[in-house]
Amino acid sequence: MTPLKSIRKYCLGCCNNSATEVKFCPSEDCFFHSFRFGKGRPKLKVIRNKCLECSDYSPAEVKNCQFKDCSLYQFRFGHNPKLAGKCNIPKGLRIQRLKECSV
Repeated sequence: MTPLKSIRKYCLGCCNNSATEVKFCPSEDCFFHSFRFGKGRPKLKVIRNKCLECSDYSPAEVKNCQFKDCSLYQFRFGHNPKLAGKCNIPKGLRIQRLKECSV
């Protein structure tokens, strides 16, 4: 599931699984309000902030979160676990840096 789909699922859960309720959501101060329709490109830090809010702003509580069925659970650290080990450095530059490190 993508971060955006996770947010949409969270919003639906918050609004009794009613797309109409999500559409007319009055919680403009919610971290997810602008992404509630499943559109846009949220930063993962938005999910992290929501998880911190849920856990009374305790990073330890976020780490030890017991709500494994929450749609946000896999993104609670502000990172996408599906991208772990991948980097944004172009391949040629990565090879050059690896060579420099091995000298």
